Amino acid sequence: MSNLRSNSDHEPIYYGVVDTKLGSIGLIGRGPKLFRLLKPAESKKSALENIKSVLLEPALEDLGAFGDLPERLQHYFEGNRTCFDNIAIDLREYRDFQVKIILAARRIPYGSVVTYSELARMAGFEKAARAAGQAMARNRTPIIVPCHRVVRADGCPGGFAWGSQWKMTLLELECSSQLQIDKQVEIRSQLDSYL
Repeated sequence: MSNLRSNSDHEPIYYGVVDTKLGSIGLIGRGPKLFRLLKPAESKKSALENIKSVLLEPALEDLGAFGDLPERLQHYFEGNRTCFDNIAIDLREYRDFQVKIILAARRIPYGSVVTYSELARMAGFEKAARAAGQAMARNRTPIIVPCHRVVRADGCPGGFAWGSQWKMTLLELECSSQLQIDKQVEIRSQLDSYL
């Protein structure tokens, strides 16, 4: 887990909690960019505790600093197709390879899945499937960078920072609102065989 320190430019660090249908999500930003999106918690209090465990210095509580991201997340967790393409994320603490993988993952369409090797290829690294998986494991902004849409070549969901049940939940959420019936059945059978 990467903890947040301000950089030498002294950009403000801010945070907020978004209440959604599936839990309270902690957001942390640095300057105008999203630094971290935390796993949904059972309550706002729990989400705030999760945020405090990541912050290493004082920060401002200001949900308004995240623009319309809170409303988009609420919309998303209600099962509605939602676009996060223009949400600026802080990429400074990632290595170049990780940045390329993250940017490729952001191009995976809502309701679709790709394999780790397909993601590596999308980023220009033909034989780096394992490294692509490791880059996704270090993703600090799930959903915004949709690492849940990256699955193993055998059809199993693969790892996810929030746990396999959350990965399945997010895939099902998107399937119910976007994919055709046959694709829903295909992903559902893959997920069932994994569990």
